[in-house]
Amino acid sequence: MSQQHPTEYYRTTSSRVGKMLAIMLGICIVGGVIFFAFWDYWISEPPHVVSVMAGDVDHSGPAEATGKTITQDLQFLESADFRSLTFNAMIDEPGVNPTIEMSVGDKVVFNVVNDGMSFHAFGVTKDTEGFGGIIPGSEVALPTNPLKPGESGTAEFIAGEEGTYYYICTVPGHRDQGMVGEIIVSGSSGPAVAADPTGVSHEFTLDFVESDDFRT
Repeated sequence: MSQQHPTEYYRTTSSRVGKMLAIMLGICIVGGVIFFAFWDYWISEPPHVVSVMAGDVDHSGPAEATGKTITQDLQFLESADFRSLTFNAMIDEPGVNPTIEMSVGDKVVFNVVNDGMSFHAFGVTKDTEGFGGIIPGSEVALPTNPLKPGESGTAEFIAGEEGTYYYICTVPGHRDQGMVGEIIVSGSSGPAVAADPTGVSHEFTLDFVESDDFRT
């Protein structure tokens, strides 16, 4: 006759369950505090070296200035329900997100004013979407330190090559809601400049020669 072993049951108490739940809740709270404490870091742009590796930085280099300056005033605007964000006018109104046309080497001076109720920042990029690849020198404020309502700033931009650039609000999500305008850059319109003399001279001797029949 085989000997039967009694089955052991492991039981817990309500106090143990309560302690486990308290520990799990504490872990969630600490994680949430850490996440929101670094919120500015999560929404900030990647470091410059990361942007270069990702290929989202303008590599055209500085252009030779033509001497022509274009001044563009821009106002950050918002709809009442905050669903539409634009520059200078609301959607379907004249003057909304004005297109800027310029040539390589021309300079655009942006005078931007935050006429909205939210926070905004400004920059120029060649990226067709997102808020990265901002060209150095074209920024007004940063997503982590934006313009508050009523504040303003100035930035300059000189295109180094032909193509389409975009001026945007660099606060994440605002470009997708409508804060973006085009900058169309064509070939350089600057005057041709004569090359500087090198100081090197060359001498050539030329003889006039004719054929017997004078035809050549």
